[in-house]
Amino acid sequence: MSKVNIKIDGKEYEVNEGEYILNAARANDVFIPAICYLTRCSPTLACRICLVEADGKQVYACNAKVKEGMEVTVDTPNILEERRAIMEVYDVNHPLQCGVCDKSGECELQNYTLELGVDSQSYMIQDTKRETANWSSVLHYDAGLCIVCERCTTVCKDMIGDAAITTVKRGGEALDKGYKDSMPKDAYSMWNKLQKSVIAPSNGTEFTDCSDCGECAAVCPVGALVSRDFQYTSNAWDLTRVPAVSAHSSDGFQIYYEVKPTSIEDRSEKIFRVTNEWNYVSLDGAARFAYDFENRDVTKDEQALGKAVEAFKKAQTIRFNSVITNEEALMLQMIKEKMGVKLYNPEVRAFQKFLAYYQKASGNRFYTTDADALMKKSDFVIAMGTALRNDSPGLKYAFNNVQKLNKGAGLYFHPVGDTLIPSFGKNVECFTHKVGLEEAALYLVLDLFADKEKLPDDVKEYIASFKSSETKTIKEKVMKDVTEMVKDEETGEEKEVTKKVPEMVEKEITVERNGLVDLLGGDSEKFTDTFEKMMKKKESFSMMIGEDFYYH
Repeated sequence: MSKVNIKIDGKEYEVNEGEYILNAARANDVFIPAICYLTRCSPTLACRICLVEADGKQVYACNAKVKEGMEVTVDTPNILEERRAIMEVYDVNHPLQCGVCDKSGECELQNYTLELGVDSQSYMIQDTKRETANWSSVLHYDAGLCIVCERCTTVCKDMIGDAAITTVKRGGEALDKGYKDSMPKDAYSMWNKLQKSVIAPSNGTEFTDCSDCGECAAVCPVGALVSRDFQYTSNAWDLTRVPAVSAHSSDGFQIYYEVKPTSIEDRSEKIFRVTNEWNYVSLDGAARFAYDFENRDVTKDEQALGKAVEAFKKAQTIRFNSVITNEEALMLQMIKEKMGVKLYNPEVRAFQKFLAYYQKASGNRFYTTDADALMKKSDFVIAMGTALRNDSPGLKYAFNNVQKLNKGAGLYFHPVGDTLIPSFGKNVECFTHKVGLEEAALYLVLDLFADKEKLPDDVKEYIASFKSSETKTIKEKVMKDVTEMVKDEETGEEKEVTKKVPEMVEKEITVERNGLVDLLGGDSEKFTDTFEKMMKKKESFSMMIGEDFYYH
């Protein structure tokens, strides 16, 4: 990625070209306040507190991109006045329940109120009752605490892909017209929107139709959205964070178990909740909520342990699968180093062999990457051999994120249909194929993306055997010239007039068919045009391949 040079508060920095000012500043430890922005999602401009001056003009750091030679000033008297006014507006009628609020101690409204020195209130408006609601078995929403920053709706749409919540109108009091002239412009605009909006399930009911991942509650800067399991159970400052990795999916989500003693009498540590660094990783429901089980029954069979040790001494190779913990992997590595045994994982071996053969045909079009790099670079993603929603939720998030932020396209192959995947974007094509047709899916991908010159002749011939053409009669509308005699009403004179009228005519066309598309449950006649549109302006391609294709 190319670099550009900019100045922030007079200091020079080299940053990524096309980066938002806010992200460029954060990458260089320069603080710019922001409440509504999420690093991996699209900007919403909901809070407007990230206002900065760039080349003499006030812009929003979350939405303005850097360019060569740009000079950015983070704080000016006018900007500080705007930010303070915005925070005062957020504090108007905000319930003073910090002592019992689940967000107290880690509340961004508290932090920014102190950071910007808000110690008095210049504005007022009659409050409107806003009801609390339980949106699902895990989510509780308090509209009275909500500042409508739209983090929850943005992460649900741009990252998770559910789009289960949205902003809706509410009957708030109208602002005093005098404020429009007396208060800073951005603060007034933000307040006007805040008074008219609230968050609600997007399906129009009282309950969310979603995967219950809890990511909306994780990103909430205040106590408006909380987990019902955690609500009123502990203060944030009483909890100790223990880093770990989720064992519930192949994604290996980085998580934190937040623990404290169970009670005054029982000092053993209890897990009260699971959290994540949501600017870097998003969790699924299992990773976040499936923590309330532990196996505390420790047994030690000396005889069995002795047999295991003797077996290890005699072993030349240890075979293991991929479903192991980090600790178990470390133990295997230590045994290998100290005892000289070989380690063999048939799943990894199968993937290595598959990748080696496939790269011979695909060339450099598909590259090796991880989910984070995929979201930043790719604009076309193929997913096959894994049910994204359940098997690899982290990859599902990446697949969706490419469609939303990179204006991407994608192909998804799996025997089990999933109505959620097509909703990620208009350029997503899903193939719900029969079990056993995985090989056909791979041949189709080879046909669409492979360097044909590198394909073996027998493979090229096999793919060609599925190609055919047929003549089809269609009807189309044409404009036909029709001549008729028209009489002038005033003179009675007749004259010849020619005009165009629509007419449906039959026409024979040649249709190219791809039997692989039809075999996989698609319509090859429509797919050809669809695929051409999907490929427009696409430059960076990635493929997610699950073990259904290379191991089973």
